[in-house]
Order: sequence, then C-alpha cells, then structure tokens
Amino acid sequence: MDATKASETNKEFKEIEFGFYSPEEQMSAFLYVGKEVAIYQPENLIAHNYFLAIHLECIEKLAADEKKPLLPVEIILKAFESNLVPHFETLIFALAVCCKQVYSESLRHAAYSIVGKICSLPEHFILFIKFTSELSKRKMSMLHPVKPSHGWGHGLRKTVNNWYLSKEPLELAKCVTRCKGRHGWKHKDIVKLSHPHPDTPEKEVILKYIIHGLDKTKRSFADNANVQELIEYIERIENFKHCNDIVQAAGLLEKYELTLDHIPGHMLKSTEIWNSLVPSMDLHTLLSNLQRIHNLGLLKADAPIIDKIIDEITNKDRLACSNIHPIFIYITLQNYLHSGKPLSYEKRKMKVQAKKPYRPSPRPNSKIISALHQAFDLSVLNLKSTGLRYMITINANKVMWESNTWHNGTVNGAEAGFLIAYTLSRCEKDVTVAVFDIIDVDIVNLNQSLDFFSLISTYQPMLNKDARLSTPIKWASKQSYQYDVFINVVNDIVDYNECEENFEEYKKQMNLPHAKLINCIVCSSKTCKDDLYNRNILTIYGFDATVPMVIQAFAKSLF
Repeated sequence: MDATKASETNKEFKEIEFGFYSPEEQMSAFLYVGKEVAIYQPENLIAHNYFLAIHLECIEKLAADEKKPLLPVEIILKAFESNLVPHFETLIFALAVCCKQVYSESLRHAAYSIVGKICSLPEHFILFIKFTSELSKRKMSMLHPVKPSHGWGHGLRKTVNNWYLSKEPLELAKCVTRCKGRHGWKHKDIVKLSHPHPDTPEKEVILKYIIHGLDKTKRSFADNANVQELIEYIERIENFKHCNDIVQAAGLLEKYELTLDHIPGHMLKSTEIWNSLVPSMDLHTLLSNLQRIHNLGLLKADAPIIDKIIDEITNKDRLACSNIHPIFIYITLQNYLHSGKPLSYEKRKMKVQAKKPYRPSPRPNSKIISALHQAFDLSVLNLKSTGLRYMITINANKVMWESNTWHNGTVNGAEAGFLIAYTLSRCEKDVTVAVFDIIDVDIVNLNQSLDFFSLISTYQPMLNKDARLSTPIKWASKQSYQYDVFINVVNDIVDYNECEENFEEYKKQMNLPHAKLINCIVCSSKTCKDDLYNRNILTIYGFDATVPMVIQAFAKSLF
C-alpha cells in the first residue's frame, strides 16, 4: 500500500481517532503494541504491514516541536531499557523513522548515534537498514512531501561505518559469519553502499572477506602474519558450512561451539547435527525447536539426547538466566502434546491443494513432558513483581473451555485466563482472582500450594453465557476495594461503553487516577471497536507468550 495515498485518505480519521492521545503517548504505544493506540494483536508485525510511515506520524509531530525535538530518542531508549517490548522490530522502525524525518536535524543526529546500542545484533542492524531504505523511497511526510531518494547520505554512511569499525575484529568476524544476511539484505550490499575505511589490517580482512570472499582475502593477506589467526577463524566457519560429511560437520560444530545460525539448511535434517547442537543452544531456542527435534525421531525412548534436553530445560540456573516466562513454557508443552502448532489457514489450504496425506508426528515422549512440567514450576521464580494491586476476572464458561485462543490453537480461552491469573498470583502480593458469575463475580482461591495443572484439570465450566466487562468494577466499587489494575479475560466484548463509564467512576470514587483496565479478548483476532481511545484501557485480541509482557508494561504505565 502506498504510504502517500493512505496518508491522504486516513488523515481526517486519524485526527479524530487519536484526539485523546498526545504524540508522546502515541509513540510509546507503538513501541509496545505496534499501534498508536492501546490495542494489541499478537502477530507477525512485518507480514501484516505494521511498518509504514503513516503508522508513526507522531514522530514527525514531536520532531517539529522545537522545545523537545529529542524526545522520540528518549522514548525509544526508555522502552529499550524496560526489556518489556514484545516485538523488537517496533524499536528499530521507530529509530529508522527518527533518522529519516526531515523536521529536526538534531533528532536525526541523536537517532543515528544510538543505532549501535539499539541494533547491536547483526539481524537487528540489517533490519534497520531495510527500514531506512524503504522509508527513503517513500514520500515521508503527509504535510510536506519530500523527494524520494536512495537514502545513503552522509549520516547513514557514517552510522553504518561506525557499526562495523567500532567492533573488535573477532567480534565483527563472528557477526558476519553467523548472520550473513536477513530481510533481503546482505552485509555485502551494505558495505558496498557505505564504503567503510578500515583503520586496522584485521578489519580490512573482514571487509574484504565480506565483499570478495575467503579465497581472494587469503591471497591478499598471505604475507601478513598478524591477521592469519582471524583468517583461520573465518576459514573454519567456511569449511564447516561446505562440509559434505555430516559426521565430520557435527564434530566441527561441537569443536568450534557454533550456533544454529551457522548451520546451512541442508544439514538441519541430520540427527548427528542436532545431537551436537542441543548442549550449546540457548534455552529459548531449544524450546522453540523442541517439536522439530522430536519430528526427526531424536526423542525416541532411551535416546541419549533426551537426558541432555532434560538437563537443559530443568536447570534452575539456566532458567533464571534465560528469564523465560512460565506462559512460554506452557505453550511449548501444549504444542508438543498436540504434535506442534496448528497450521495457519494458508498452510492448511496449500496442503489440501497439494493433496498430501497427513503424516502424524511420533508420539510425545513422557520424559520430556514431565521435564516441561518441572520447567514450568521452576520458571515461576523468574517472575518479577510490579508492586501493584490486581483483580483478574475470567469468563470460565463452556465456550471459553472449548474455544482455542487466537494465535495459539493448543491453548483454550479459560486456560489462558487462569495462566494470567496464576502467574500474577505467584509474584504479586495483592491479587484477587474471580470468575464471572450470572449476576456478580465468584472469588477463586489460588493459594500458594495449589498446582496450576491440578487447577485446570479439576475446574468445572460455569453456566453463565456472556460476561459483562463492567461486573468486576461494580463489585470492587460496592466492596470499596482498591485495585490498580483490572484484567478481564473473556471471549467477546459485550458492554465496552458501560464498562468504560463504570471504570472512570471507580477511579474517581477510589481516588485512583492512574488505575488501569485490561480487556483480554483471547478467542478473537478481530477488533470489535475501532474507537478505543481511552489511555487507561488496553484491549488485547488473541493470546501468546508476549501477552504477559504487554500487560506488565501497561500496568507500569510505560505506555
């Protein structure tokens, strides 16, 4: 979609929609949820065209303010340091917009100066290049269009050169050999456009390798003994990637402590490669690839790799370092029990058209299942308190127990609600958990000795039909209970306007101007209302492992 046309057609609507948001609030909301209002849908933001200049016009407004032109950079840094941004792409896109806006030169310089900090990983840096290139080719401003250009001006070239040349030679070599390219860009393309001038022979070696490859680099530096160690490191990586003997490649992988990113696609079907790779993988990557490992037949009874995986995912210290949320582990467990994530509509359609018979995965390994249960319990220790008072109310009717959450087809709506309640009750001191009743709410006792798996296996669905979002607010007001955050987990929005009115009255009655309301519509992906503009109300459609991060960030008033 052309950004200029979209800007013209949506200008009037956007002015009305964001009338109750300041540009600062719009930008903060975008960094956490991908929109300029507090509505969150967990999905692939790049695939769904979230990253268009029209979606972040608030930066241009802030840049045009001469009193605080550097505020966008401060907002980006604050969000980056919070470690609660669920999709890192939003930070990178906002930074790219700051670099390409035309209103404030000081903002542009400030944004370029933090690229190395925000985009320290090569995949993030390449995504920044993709965004800046695309923004340069569009007419950036709705009010004052500028002539599209290729975008490789002095500021961007200097920033790119600093990214490459500020790194230690070995660190740079690891970056360019682990991640050669992403998003349609390669290091070779970037270096050709930026023309960096290396200040040491070691960096010259790496840049020459990026442009000309290993053979020409070796010939050019054959007489320089000081750079041979660096060349040998690059040669080891190249030898591994082009190795035809899988057993030998597995040995090289283990010997050189390589990662999943180093492995060419043709090797990823090999059991020998995975046997060598598992002990060196970080926990998040291991859990994300668990079903893949299982489908290769590596997790059959008494296979040696099983003990390695169990040791990794039940290691208390490793879990603590990984900072993995229990909800991520629970979703991994449910996906494993159901032989992987359900296929998307597009993939199911392609499978039907290809008339390929469904090939069931091997049965889940009971030892792995038990280890995932243990990892879930251990990961509760990773949870951090916000010190706020919560009331979580769940629609636990039959529909919620039988309907899968959007974006997670192996977790039902009621499970999602109890997961949110259970994890908050394990890290916060003041949490009230309830279910919607026919007239009022019914309090649920989540004492510290209660096991989550026991809770959901014994809980009976409620008989009520539609849950009214205002019910827990009315109950708390009647009881004169003070809560900083209300969370409703339901399958549909019934009374948003009434709920909003009751929430505003509750804030005044209890003298809690900064209280928050979060409505989780876990079984739907479609927004029921387009005019949700209350800065103290967050609406979430769907459910995945990023939802707890968004809830925590909103509860802490980060957006």
